[in-house]
Amino acid sequence: MRLVRVLPIVVCFILISYPVFAASNYCLNCFIQIAEEEKYCVACKAKLSIDELKTTEERLIHAVTVARKNYQNALNELREHYQRTGNQLRLQKARRELDALGRVPQPLYTDEGLGTIQTGIILRDIEDANILFKDAMMYGKSLWKENRLTAIKRLKKLMQEYPESDKVDDAAFEIAELYASSYFNDYESAAVYYLKSYQLNPEIKKPSLFNAAKMYDKLADYKRAREIYQQAAVYGPDAKSREKAKKRLSVLE
Repeated sequence: MRLVRVLPIVVCFILISYPVFAASNYCLNCFIQIAEEEKYCVACKAKLSIDELKTTEERLIHAVTVARKNYQNALNELREHYQRTGNQLRLQKARRELDALGRVPQPLYTDEGLGTIQTGIILRDIEDANILFKDAMMYGKSLWKENRLTAIKRLKKLMQEYPESDKVDDAAFEIAELYASSYFNDYESAAVYYLKSYQLNPEIKKPSLFNAAKMYDKLADYKRAREIYQQAAVYGPDAKSREKAKKRLSVLE
């Protein structure tokens, strides 16, 4: 009898709510609910015009990036909530999920090519950046994959917080080395960071361009590999790396 009384209420709620849901949509950028006739929410339109999202792939890659960030932020807020309320059992669950999230591969899905070479910035010795770099390198030598992930995070932090440090190019190179290692075999991300190290400092004494080309070689992207081998054959830091680039280039061509 109680069920019979409740059912009309549920039906009425659905009928009343349906027009609201039907007339709603989701922002293509951040997935916040918006009006049906809109494509982007007010906040996103202020930051990112429709013209900037030229292709479906760019839009989807951006959506994945935003979703990752939102997911991590929400988990952090949940963890902080359980810390404040003293719910230790659920706090441990949130911490485990955050820890697992940090170990999930997050491909870049982008192909930056040689990109824009950094100019107008004088790299300088910054003590805090040096300490962060040394700390990251210690983690990077570990045999544990989790510690190597920590190394990557700290090197990325260095690049973000100390862009004028004379360690930024080395940090990018070491990130690439870690991604290229057998612990990750993430050749695409490695290629991007090898190129980044060259972009940050074209005078870098490490074979950034040659290594980037090798990564694309491993990915069987021979067109991109040839393009970068050509650059490495001219701009490599030493005769040995330039000669290796020329040799491999002759095989590919």
